[in-house]
Amino acid sequence: MSTTALILGASPLQVPMIRRARELGIRTVVVDMDPQAPGVALADEFHPISTNDVEAVTALARERGVDGVTTVGTDMPVRSIAAATQALGLPGLSEHTALICTDKGLMAQAFAQAGLPHPAFETLSTIEELQAAQERFERPFILKPLDSSGSRGVVQVDPATDLRQAFDYAMASARSGRILIEELLVGPEISCEVLCIDGVAHVVALTDKATTGAPHFVETGHTQPAVLNEDTSAAVHRLIADTTRAMGITDSPAHIEMILTSSGPRLVELGARPAGDFVSSHLVPLSTGLDFIGLILRQACGERISPPQPQALAGAIRFFRTRTGTVTGFSGIEQARALPGVQEVIPLVEPGHRVTGLHSSTDRLGLVIARGRDHDEAARIGEAARELITVEVQP
Repeated sequence: MSTTALILGASPLQVPMIRRARELGIRTVVVDMDPQAPGVALADEFHPISTNDVEAVTALARERGVDGVTTVGTDMPVRSIAAATQALGLPGLSEHTALICTDKGLMAQAFAQAGLPHPAFETLSTIEELQAAQERFERPFILKPLDSSGSRGVVQVDPATDLRQAFDYAMASARSGRILIEELLVGPEISCEVLCIDGVAHVVALTDKATTGAPHFVETGHTQPAVLNEDTSAAVHRLIADTTRAMGITDSPAHIEMILTSSGPRLVELGARPAGDFVSSHLVPLSTGLDFIGLILRQACGERISPPQPQALAGAIRFFRTRTGTVTGFSGIEQARALPGVQEVIPLVEPGHRVTGLHSSTDRLGLVIARGRDHDEAARIGEAARELITVEVQP
């Protein structure tokens, strides 16, 4: 009998997982609220169901008798995955772990209770609570929604920032009506791509992250492997193991973000799923030689997998520079694709798309994926290719 995987989401982030499942001979049942999403045409079976609809996803998993439930690149379906896998006795997360990994307030509380290094924080829901809380936080500090991702609603509050405007900005992306005030951590940011097997956290890749910086910290690039000295690397690996253990992640992927502060690595957030931004699907295979998405699929469907053995390779992602206006096209893409080391150039929007700035990951317009002999060469190639590309806009 064939293996069947229920994949939550059919966006460009999930397309590589749907394709890889088919290559592995795994039948795909895919759900997404958008019947025009690019993964729909690739699915063996599609259902227009929200990835957040826990009851509908669980009912479909049971009805179809799936062997595994998974996703890539988004926190939104994690609670649905946990509920469905628990109901069917499949590998995955507990519902408690899924809850704390998709609510930044509960996550921060769990970090604190476990004694893990993390920023000081408070949760709040009114401007009056924020006005009171700011007395306990030195500016600059961070505001972020409890239940959003991709930098949506994230804003740094500087000494000159209007508090009401910052509050309204963060609250606009807070579906729960609650936000987090958080100490600003200073230092390089990395992410950790992890696969947990039988309770052991195996580090697949460490990623240097480039962002826009304040006020919104939107990611503009990723490079693997991160360049760390021996002591920092050891501290990062210890924190990864401590974090996955404390959060109850035993047999699934994890994506951990941390800041390398002067006092050591400190946690920012944890995703109980593989990274988005084409990191898991494209960058990890380039920099490690691993079929990371294939490993995740096979584990989710109950196969006993061996600990990954990453190779010492290098890769980089760089997102196109953003211009404000209506996109009319792109120039320089073919020249960028022809640059030695460039693996792919992927536009993310069509002509007619309106750009109002770079406020979250959904505002990015395209990306370059490059390979190099080491971190620095991969980064150089990615940046050189990006500079060849112009996003043409009409004001």
